[in-house]
Amino acid sequence: MGHHSCCNQQKVKRGLWSPEEDEKLIRYVTTHGYGCWSEVPEKAGLQRCGKSCRLRWINYLRPDIRRGRFTPEEEKLIISLHGAVGNRLISIS
Repeated sequence: MGHHSCCNQQKVKRGLWSPEEDEKLIRYVTTHGYGCWSEVPEKAGLQRCGKSCRLRWINYLRPDIRRGRFTPEEEKLIISLHGAVGNRLISIS
């Protein structure tokens, strides 16, 4: 499995994110937005690739991410939708 092309062009840090890196990314994205993810690491002062920053933001750092259990209403909705469409992927808007 290869690395992203931007990772081959510059020295980038791999592995676990430090709290300081998280703070830099949070501060940059909340202040400036993300626009082009390939530009975010340099502008935020991170030695990561844009893909790594994007995934970190989307999966862990976004302020609107909900963690924890489903509500009873959500659980009922999931069960009813599964009964109606099975395992096919659906889009809920």
